[in-house]
Amino acid sequence: MKIDINKTVFDLIEENPELKDILIEIGFKGLENPLLLKSMGKKTSLKRGASLMGIENLEDKLEKNGYEVCDSSNDPEVRRRKELIKSYITRLSEGEDLEKVRKDFKENFQGVSSSEIMDAEEELLQSGIDKDEVRKLCDVHSALFHGMTHKENSEGRSIDPFISYMERENDKIKEIIKRAKEDKDYDKLMAIGSHYKKKGDLIYPLLKVKYNKPGPSDVMWAVDIEIAKAIRKAIKKKDEKALDEAIQRAEEMTYKEDNILYPLLEENVKKEDLDLLYKDLKDYDHSLISYEEIENKEKESKEEAGFVTFKKGKLSYDQIEAIFDTMDVEITFVDDKDINTYFNDHEGSKVFKRPESALGRPVYSCHPPKVEPIVRGLIKDFKEGKRDEFRLVRPIGGKDTAITYYAVRDKEGNYKGVMEVVQDLSFYREHLTK
Repeated sequence: MKIDINKTVFDLIEENPELKDILIEIGFKGLENPLLLKSMGKKTSLKRGASLMGIENLEDKLEKNGYEVCDSSNDPEVRRRKELIKSYITRLSEGEDLEKVRKDFKENFQGVSSSEIMDAEEELLQSGIDKDEVRKLCDVHSALFHGMTHKENSEGRSIDPFISYMERENDKIKEIIKRAKEDKDYDKLMAIGSHYKKKGDLIYPLLKVKYNKPGPSDVMWAVDIEIAKAIRKAIKKKDEKALDEAIQRAEEMTYKEDNILYPLLEENVKKEDLDLLYKDLKDYDHSLISYEEIENKEKESKEEAGFVTFKKGKLSYDQIEAIFDTMDVEITFVDDKDINTYFNDHEGSKVFKRPESALGRPVYSCHPPKVEPIVRGLIKDFKEGKRDEFRLVRPIGGKDTAITYYAVRDKEGNYKGVMEVVQDLSFYREHLTK
């Protein structure tokens, strides 16, 4: 029997029910869970699934079980489809009418997977097309693919807690957008910014840095920021026309999340990373969707109470952590290789979220594309000795907030990293104005 390893696991098992037991035997243990088969199985090809699970010699193992293996991803027709997708996006960027491109697309395609869309977009970026040009396409090519991607023709929601949370929050945003469009009810539109904040802090940097999927970070992140700013500005100015335009862009983004971003997470990100992202959600706003923290059933091992000896005294490990977490400031330390290595965890509300999943990553990955060059420039100045600190005060969430960056150097003046300190100045302002 012939089997195409470029087809989804779900479709292959639908065609050959006996294949399920064989796949479980060669390493696809997750298929024992019917929910996993109906969720990830519908989005993941057999070839990609084997790669994600570290199953080697897939073709040999299938052939030993009597299957004739083929891979349609190598077919000229499949490659032609990818080139067509790229050409449609390019035509849109050159100003061609959307409806004309949409018509050509429908004539050539019966269906297209979200991974094909993202692959085509990333190939455009890699070919040297300016990121800003690709970002402009973010609104239009989501409309281009309406009704034609895999997820719109399938049922079920992700069984992963983090992805499920984000999908459910995205569904709530769709409801808010619907009320805004139909009843001019704009009260909850600002919640969209909170949802985008979670994507920007948790999803985009992880995909770009750890999984080499820069497309969402380079394209969707900047568009998220544009949409959130446009909504805030339009509400403040009571500009209904501008607000309608921003709402339309937000609606297109909900579509891209469902059909591109979340399938991309399911197909690429390991369970331990998704679990860490879910854990990090606890520090974010949950006004749209309730959040229940998953308890860690495994008992965390604790070090014996040792001490660190300083020039003027010594402290135990638990004392050091308690001191940093008691201070009413947020502290971040980035080492001399520009890697996030420490966040304190003080009680009370935080100005900036510090997801644990960001530890071990380059600090640049935690900033939107437009901010990244500024951060790089500041750290470069610190390393070269041009600055020792940089201070600013900004109104954030209705409060004056001091943000200070320090170049950390040892006694010999050797650069060791950057410390960021963030402090709410409300107490001092109230005290000084009495």
